[in-house]
Amino acid sequence: MFRRRPMPRKRDYPQESLRYRTILDGAVRVYPDGREVCQDSGLGWKEYRRRVAVMVLRQGRRCCLCNRPLALGNATFEHQRRRGMGAAWRDDRIEKDGLPWNGAAHWACNSEKG
Repeated sequence: MFRRRPMPRKRDYPQESLRYRTILDGAVRVYPDGREVCQDSGLGWKEYRRRVAVMVLRQGRRCCLCNRPLALGNATFEHQRRRGMGAAWRDDRIEKDGLPWNGAAHWACNSEKG
């Protein structure tokens, strides 16, 4: 009978890689083409929510898709470039080259758009 070691409960991802670098204590990965991706961690989700809040204020508390009033609790990240399967080209930047890039939208509007 073979005994296997238990699977580790915590995954330690490298801080530096040839494919990306991390910022904000590992909350965000920055790829060579400039894309920023918030990580699936506590710090990553905190940064993701902070970016949504900044976009809601930037848009005057209006949905970027339907232009109706938008509450912060109902806001979600609307990506300029579709994330697609596996989010291969996901970009969580809120500004690109000094211009607004992504926006905040209602959950319903964003899921309707796809």
